[in-house]
Amino acid sequence: MSRPTSALFKSLYVPTSLRIALRELRKPGAGIVILFATLVFAVTILVLTVSLTQSVRDGLRQSAQQTIGGDISLRLFHRAPTTDETAFLETLGTLGVSIEQRVMIQPSNDQPSVLSELKAVDATYPLFGNLGLSPDIPLRDAIKNKDGLPGIVVGPELLKDTGLAIGDKLDLGGRSYQIRASIAAEPERKFRLFSLGPRVIIALAHYRTSPLLAPGKQVYWYLRLKLPQDSRQTPQQVIADIDARFPDSGWRIVNAADGVPGLERIGDFASAFVSLIGIAIFAIATSAIRNALRADLAARRSRFATLRSLGARSRDIARSIIWQLGLVTGVAILIAVFLTMVIGTAIGPLIGDHLSFDVHADFKDGPLITAFVFGFVALVTIKPVRDACLTSPACLFRHQSPTEAKHRSARLSLLQALLALGLIGIASALIDLGWVALVLLGVLITCQVLFVLLGRAVRLLAGKLATIRMLSPTLRLALRNISRPSAPTVTITASFGLAMTCLCAVLLFGALAGQHLKSVLPTQTPDVVFFDIPPAEQDAVRTSIQNNQAVTSVIQMPFLHGRVTHLNGRPLTHADVPRRYHWFLRGDRGMSWTDRPTSDMRQNPIKTGHWWKPDSLNENLVSLDAGTARAIGITLGDQLTLNILGQSHVVEVANLRQIDWTRLGLDFPIVLSPMDPAFDHGVISAIDLKEGVGTKAAITPTLNTYPDVPVIFINQVLLKLTRLFDGVVTGLISLTTLATIGATFVIICGLIALRQQQTATLATLRALGLRPGQITRTGALETGLMVTTGGILGVTAGSTIALVAAQSISPINLGQVADVAGPMAAITFGFILVIGFGGGWILQAASLRAQSGWRG
Repeated sequence: MSRPTSALFKSLYVPTSLRIALRELRKPGAGIVILFATLVFAVTILVLTVSLTQSVRDGLRQSAQQTIGGDISLRLFHRAPTTDETAFLETLGTLGVSIEQRVMIQPSNDQPSVLSELKAVDATYPLFGNLGLSPDIPLRDAIKNKDGLPGIVVGPELLKDTGLAIGDKLDLGGRSYQIRASIAAEPERKFRLFSLGPRVIIALAHYRTSPLLAPGKQVYWYLRLKLPQDSRQTPQQVIADIDARFPDSGWRIVNAADGVPGLERIGDFASAFVSLIGIAIFAIATSAIRNALRADLAARRSRFATLRSLGARSRDIARSIIWQLGLVTGVAILIAVFLTMVIGTAIGPLIGDHLSFDVHADFKDGPLITAFVFGFVALVTIKPVRDACLTSPACLFRHQSPTEAKHRSARLSLLQALLALGLIGIASALIDLGWVALVLLGVLITCQVLFVLLGRAVRLLAGKLATIRMLSPTLRLALRNISRPSAPTVTITASFGLAMTCLCAVLLFGALAGQHLKSVLPTQTPDVVFFDIPPAEQDAVRTSIQNNQAVTSVIQMPFLHGRVTHLNGRPLTHADVPRRYHWFLRGDRGMSWTDRPTSDMRQNPIKTGHWWKPDSLNENLVSLDAGTARAIGITLGDQLTLNILGQSHVVEVANLRQIDWTRLGLDFPIVLSPMDPAFDHGVISAIDLKEGVGTKAAITPTLNTYPDVPVIFINQVLLKLTRLFDGVVTGLISLTTLATIGATFVIICGLIALRQQQTATLATLRALGLRPGQITRTGALETGLMVTTGGILGVTAGSTIALVAAQSISPINLGQVADVAGPMAAITFGFILVIGFGGGWILQAASLRAQSGWRG
């Protein structure tokens, strides 16, 4: 920095305070260097998390039309739209009709059947976005009839898994199709986190006559509207017109202007959480900034004393320090922006390729981030700067504690309070999640305050223990140093404790949840599920399954979808339900009916009410999930209106069951009493196999006999869920590791400040006969005690949070917890000891070597 500062220093227009600041920056001390490095790290994390997550959120909103397939999407389940419905929708804009259904595909090369996600589309598809094919041919040409065969395009994973190639044939619903291309990109599927099979696309006109579209089949009919550009109606007005024209249609309507249901909220929460972590890392690192500043100010006490003796006023000293901090912070922000651009350029395309839209560093929140950084730096440095400026020259020369700085200033406290409120407001704007942002910040601030109080308690306890004569002199000296008001006990304990809380909570919860997903859940779920069985074939399929000696149990139930529309005659809207339960009203809910509870249902006990009698035919009773009912305000005896196949069906609540959603057993949030005649429906069968039996081999006879019945192998589903879960946990661990790095900066800066403040004390101890080895051990002890105390309490708090969170999801076994937490606790404890005692030893030894006369 010597050249630019020298050039500025020679200018005649530079204020004296700025000249002093620039002169100091020509040869910065260790404190300023570490302060600058900490700022660069913290600001880069903050800018990167906020800018990239904001870019992702904007991309999600802007691509909503492609994701839902139109300006407005209407979905029907089980039934096709009527002629009147399609005719009316065509008057509103360009209408696209498609079908989605899970079906079994039989390759013609003697390969076993493959569960696939089929889409049958009309000539308007896609209304938004582009469908990429390989080879690059128009979709219309790929799926039209050619040489007597209709075409089909398939996902590349189907070709990879089956060995099929372009031009080969496959069977679907008893009909042959020729593979014309593989799918390279599909607009509506780019945000699909989970699927049960490869995508296949065919022509709707040909598929309308398929036997797979029999009544009761699990078929989704999508009607997507592209509104004219000169339309005088907003999408909300169009939706209102559709609802007014067909109030009982039962379709689920999605407006692209409102974002993608579920995905929009997931994106908001995920980006808000990442932004919160960035803010938390910055908040942790600012403790290091304060400690580094204190170290720098302590190193420059003699220069401040000289300037004060020569007539410089305290405000001149303050201005020079403020200039210095401002310049260092500004340069750190510029470097952080540059690093963010470099990192964003490197990882943005990778994220963008996965999400199918451009992801880049977005600096539209730059002014807010800049204000937040400068405000936070001012908040944590204002008191050290004030103390350094108000200290008398005599105290500075003697390295004594300032007496006048101990008097509290009401003006200073008011300024700090205003800064804190302003920072909370800016942080809330950066998180951009309304009142939820304030709640998240409140939790973060509460945790930080609790650990600050912990640090004060540690300092107070160290002072009490230092008076015990039974302890060794080295340990007593270390405890006395910890208890000093000027020691960084509070900042080190609070920052490291908070970081270890986050890290251990994520690690332990991830391990417990992963164990449940990989070890416990497979034992609580069926091995194979046949679904969408035609009712006429359900007995034959059941007999075929039961004749298999590898099968231990079969549970078979009817299955269909419907929508909850009214409670006691009053329409239910999202405004009546907490956001976490919007799923209950938002779309088609799976439901069934039975005369008595199945074995899976008996594991979800009835909390209120009683089960109906076995002979309660057509009594229109319903059993609901107790948690959902409580959130909506449904009680026993209430009447629910269900829209099933476009018809209203009123039922009375007979009981509420506490359903364990962590299990994948055959249960439903809505279970009806028996009815005759029944609605058009499919049948689902859940099968348990003997342990150690190969899943596919065990049910091959049934698969061969009923090749068109879709089947799900639960082990494959769990494998996909495990991969998805592992990816989320890896991301969380990466973020919390960054928080731990920020806490390590705090420790290093605090120790440097402590060592520089103890220069005179160490000289006195050396004069009294203490050897360098004893002083080094003292430094290792005081550092180790501070870090270990904060770390152990942080591990305890984080483990408690993880256990409570895991218990809220599913009951945990203490023996299994010990198996998971034992090795983790040992490794974590070793890490804390190495960071604390080892780091303290190294830093104290380095501090002694840096001073003349300390060798030997």
